[in-house]
Amino acid sequence: MAELSNEPKGAELEDFVSAHFASRGCYVETCIKERKPEEILELDVVWTDYRKDPEERHPVEIKSGDWGLGDVFKFYGWTRYLAMGPGQFIHKEPCGRLDPAGLAHVQKRTGISFLHVAKPEDAEGQFKALGLDEPTWDKLPQLWRYSFWARRRLGKSLSVAIDSCVCVENAKAAKEYLRLVNDAVFFVPDMRDRIEKLLSTHLRHQQLGRSAAYERETGKVEFNNPPETRTFRRAYFWGEHFPVQACLYVEHRARLYIMKALVEYWLARERGEVEARKSGVIKVGNKLLFALPAQLTKAMEAGIQKLSTSKSFRLFPVFRQAFLWSWGGFLLKDRLDEEYAELEKESGVPQKEIPIALTAFDEMFPIKGGWFREPVDDARRVLILMPAPMRGIGAYRRLRLRGVENYKELSCGATTASRMAGDHNVVVRLLDCAEADLVK
Repeated sequence: MAELSNEPKGAELEDFVSAHFASRGCYVETCIKERKPEEILELDVVWTDYRKDPEERHPVEIKSGDWGLGDVFKFYGWTRYLAMGPGQFIHKEPCGRLDPAGLAHVQKRTGISFLHVAKPEDAEGQFKALGLDEPTWDKLPQLWRYSFWARRRLGKSLSVAIDSCVCVENAKAAKEYLRLVNDAVFFVPDMRDRIEKLLSTHLRHQQLGRSAAYERETGKVEFNNPPETRTFRRAYFWGEHFPVQACLYVEHRARLYIMKALVEYWLARERGEVEARKSGVIKVGNKLLFALPAQLTKAMEAGIQKLSTSKSFRLFPVFRQAFLWSWGGFLLKDRLDEEYAELEKESGVPQKEIPIALTAFDEMFPIKGGWFREPVDDARRVLILMPAPMRGIGAYRRLRLRGVENYKELSCGATTASRMAGDHNVVVRLLDCAEADLVK
């Protein structure tokens, strides 16, 4: 696998911090920007603790270099502006203009927790001070670092594709969609408005990966019903064409966020925090229109109601985050008991409720044949349309967990070992290649 830095700085330090929160059962969002239309603020990390009722969101500022009180009060101002808790200020270097007593005074007055992580090995004690559980596996933070790094590179491939005039229209659409999912809806106060924005965009971009492959192969743009192409098959099965992989990633990222928003909506409604909206008359231009109250579709309502019967329903966003970005979207069929036991430890969802947690996409985004497939001669049960690099993260996970050197030693069959090794090589290529090669 590609080499992780022993002295993470900048984006690598943000990956490092994000990985530690994710490995402790938190839902993690990164690089969240508010634009109206210029950038107003950016939150490096927001982690959500779904074990609390109601769930708690915590902002994080990360500094890998020089910093001072101005940075602290800017971050504090952002948290007040967003009506969030004071959060954590994680820094690699000490504040050169304030002694420890002064910093303790600022912490007491603002409520901000200052965590000094000079070296990676310092992280365990600092995160433990937040009252979070330790990672259930000592290699988990490292695995999540690879996951955040790989997804960051996939996002970068979209920008490189645009600059290189490769599947430009789809790359632009994917970047805009990712910006909506990662940034814009975070700042929408009413969760029903968030869901409406997400769903309306989702309906227009359900086949971004296929559409990007079609544009790359033919130069034509077809978002609604793109034909099957050799380019898509090469991307999906062999891990080629990183911009196409990025579009598949954006599709799943959006579904995950929609599910997260629906879970939060349902929990808030159960707590009596969501009031019924009244219909009314609104003026658009010179026309008067009758506006209906916002509501979920009947299918969506039925799906989430079924899922909510699970006692661990509130943990489903964390479970799905782990399954997609840490497990690679697949399970080894002949080792389900082992896999379920590890998933329970990582997500908090009990083994007996994991089968219903795995049906979340089927209930919320039903498709013909369901979201899982069992390929011929393959020992895996695989979520369809997973980008190859993320399947590679899941493959690498199994390699490290079982302490073996190659995939043949996993004893999962020659076909499965070959496919997992291929996905592993794709994520290595993604992480190691020059930026100019991200369009290949």
